[in-house]
Amino acid sequence: MKVLVLGGTGWVGHHIVRELLAASHTPVVGSRGRKTTYSDELAAGVAQVTVDKSVAEDMRRVLQEPYDAVIDSVPTEASIQHVVEFAPRLKRYLHCSSTGGYAPLPVVPGDETLPYDQFMGGWAQKGIVDALVMDLHHRRGFPATVLRPSYITGPGMLPLDNLGGRRTDFIADLLAGKSLELPNDGQALLHPVYVRDLARAFVLALETPAAVGQIYNICLAKAVPLTRYLALTAEALGAPAPTIDFQPVKTILARHGDSIHRIGLHFLATHMCFDIRKAREQLGYHPSLTTEEAIEETARWGARSLGLME
Repeated sequence: MKVLVLGGTGWVGHHIVRELLAASHTPVVGSRGRKTTYSDELAAGVAQVTVDKSVAEDMRRVLQEPYDAVIDSVPTEASIQHVVEFAPRLKRYLHCSSTGGYAPLPVVPGDETLPYDQFMGGWAQKGIVDALVMDLHHRRGFPATVLRPSYITGPGMLPLDNLGGRRTDFIADLLAGKSLELPNDGQALLHPVYVRDLARAFVLALETPAAVGQIYNICLAKAVPLTRYLALTAEALGAPAPTIDFQPVKTILARHGDSIHRIGLHFLATHMCFDIRKAREQLGYHPSLTTEEAIEETARWGARSLGLME
């Protein structure tokens, strides 16, 4: 298939492009031309178009070229409406959402039947665009599929830190054996997805006709408690076992104020654990790494990228 990948120069987007190539599809990278961080990881000769997906005339111009599918790594209401208007014969549309809107989970593991309540307001936009494409599918036959990844990990992005962000001094603190705060008792579950597995899931969904009109949670096979996550990260770095300072969320916020990701901290303190049977059974999705392997690889990549490990 010929596939326009909106956001194809971003972290997730460029991995999707690479997986499309590996599966013998023809990706075209669509971006505003401002991000170059991952551009050198795209294969030579991959077609690129400059487009601001929020601008109707840009999208009209780009979508004059016939595409079989559009994949959007960061969808908006405007971008969806432009695709609907300017690509009426599109065979497939897929976009990236998040499992964040399920929180707090009423059951563990959670599946795609749970209500999507836009936790803490941080995932409100995800809920809006997911509802929009599903409504368009049911009313007008728009060929939409939504993938909801959990916390994304893997080479190219620093690991999640102990306060719900991706601060650059987290790895240095672990290596130095500093005491690290964790919210509450540190037993909240963390459920990652490996970035390359997420990209592969987009290709699997693209190639599965029955995926039209469906939503899929995409994660690794298992979740781990926060304390286990810190221990795995430290072990991968050759750092001492972390000393943990358990504190209520309110105390951590009072200590750090706006210097940390406030929504991220609340999210970190909330159980995240998902059932991926639907993606396994309908898409043939199978994670390539265990949860432990993905955490460890990300830790080592982060240390090398910061010059803290060879």
